[in-house]
Amino acid sequence: MLLQIKVYIITILYFFGSLFMVLFPPRNFEQSSGASIRIMRRFGDEINYKEYIDNEALLTIIQRITRNDSEVARLVYLKPITAENRSIVSLELHSDLQSKKPGILVIGALNGMVWGASNAVIELAEKLLYDSNYQTPFFNDYDWYLIPMGNPDGIHFTQKLRSRPSFGADEWSRNITVRNQTRPTVWHKNVDKNNGPGTCFGTNINRNFAYHWQDDVSKTPDQCSQYYPGVKPFSSVEAQAIRNYIHRLGDVIHLAIHLHASFVPKKEFILYPWRYSLRHPSNYRTLQDIGEYAARQSRLPDGRLYEVHQSSSDERVAGSLSDYITGVAGIDLVFLVKPYHQMYPNYTDHTILEVYVKKAMSAILSLVRGWRSSTKQNTLSFFGKDVEF
Repeated sequence: MLLQIKVYIITILYFFGSLFMVLFPPRNFEQSSGASIRIMRRFGDEINYKEYIDNEALLTIIQRITRNDSEVARLVYLKPITAENRSIVSLELHSDLQSKKPGILVIGALNGMVWGASNAVIELAEKLLYDSNYQTPFFNDYDWYLIPMGNPDGIHFTQKLRSRPSFGADEWSRNITVRNQTRPTVWHKNVDKNNGPGTCFGTNINRNFAYHWQDDVSKTPDQCSQYYPGVKPFSSVEAQAIRNYIHRLGDVIHLAIHLHASFVPKKEFILYPWRYSLRHPSNYRTLQDIGEYAARQSRLPDGRLYEVHQSSSDERVAGSLSDYITGVAGIDLVFLVKPYHQMYPNYTDHTILEVYVKKAMSAILSLVRGWRSSTKQNTLSFFGKDVEF
């Protein structure tokens, strides 16, 4: 008898819920909404872009997206431009321009070796826009601010040299003679040549933000080091451009994710501030819980979980983007996602790219789900159980 009563109550609730949707359709499904006039489809498991995206291809893709879906997608050029006259761009996605929604910021490819990050961010954007599986809860409930390539000069530089034999990075930087025939074993920097006198060039952008800059070291690395933080905070135009954009967005952003990479097999991470200090942020329990939730939801292909912990647990790093976003911009929920990425991966091996892209997208969306779960956003309680809608 009790079971029958429950069934009747649920049936009545569904009936009135359906009637309400018909009489008062959500704004996203009104004729004036961009979501209703776009062609929605379900993507397969294959990624859409099977080659590593360079800066030129990235601009072409984003321009096409914003041209075809101008009501929901916007292209923003960040200022200033880079040393080699390239623009860092942001793709902003708004399912509903009539209301402000919590903002999610994703920044990729700040490191010159993370070729696949731009692909992952663009694939994410296309799924949010065109794949019906991602409309709710991800696209309809949030505004997205996506910077696919934070270091266009560095990415171009390493991709251009990919076919050459490798040479030790520090010696390569000092020895002008070997540069014409070889490539550095690693390149974590931009290609800025205005750091001061000497043959070495480039600044590690992720050491160049003005929050406890150089607090982790007793001596500044020299210009040939891959961890050279610049002559002063924000000496790199890339860091300046990202800083200006973050502050323009202000309190719109509720969740920020820096998509990076781990270059060590089977060492993949979801990290959170602080990177410069061993002390915990005030909300570290929330960050740890969200990270662990995301790790469970985005289990790696071989069954492992991302390692989740505070960034400084492995190594102290000062002047980082994630610490700046938290410490200066005041955004509480900030994560650093590091799926495994090969150094100079085989440019024609699409499988390598696809694995990284899928892992990156899964981790990003799982962090969003973890955030939703922690705040019980868009959930209803049915007989003691929380159901997300």
